[in-house]
Amino acid sequence: MRKLLASLAVLGSMHGAKAQLLPQLTLDTVRTYHSLERAMQQPDSVYRLDLSHKKLKKVPDELRRLKNLNALDLGRNKLRELPGWMNELQYMQEFSAGRNKFTQIPNTVCQWKHLKRLDLHQNHIEGLPACMGNLKELFSLDLWSNDLGEFPDEISGMKALRFMDLRVIQFSDKEIDHISQLLPSVKIFFSQPCNCGE
Repeated sequence: MRKLLASLAVLGSMHGAKAQLLPQLTLDTVRTYHSLERAMQQPDSVYRLDLSHKKLKKVPDELRRLKNLNALDLGRNKLRELPGWMNELQYMQEFSAGRNKFTQIPNTVCQWKHLKRLDLHQNHIEGLPACMGNLKELFSLDLWSNDLGEFPDEISGMKALRFMDLRVIQFSDKEIDHISQLLPSVKIFFSQPCNCGE
């Protein structure tokens, strides 16, 4: 009850509020905007935005004005990259861009130091960048159905990580062991290795 009252107090103070990082309970209860046009009518009040299924080939520049954005869904679009200015969205906690056309995890993602959930399933990502080790608050990482092969030792720096989905990706037993050793506290979901060509 105390947590709920605290969240309601935060919500009540958000009207015209300064940029802020929302507590998880509050973030789960704020309004989700599904229209960029409506979001731009009061950009300082937008904490959660869903632009999935919009056939986007590039991230709209207007998002740069959403300084309070804590959660963004860009899934099921046609994106290949994120613009560099997105690192200005410093309160990002949840980012989803599954079913796009990324071949690598954008460096911008590594600069969201408060990121807790990252979903990039069903892209064409070939490996994780070493800078992912900087994501000290990342709790959940969804990468199923990508083309992953590279897992640098630096990813062991993701100390808060508890769940990682790597299904529908073929790894050898050796690769599975290597990834598991890098992240011993993480529940990792693998598909069974096929031992193809052996």
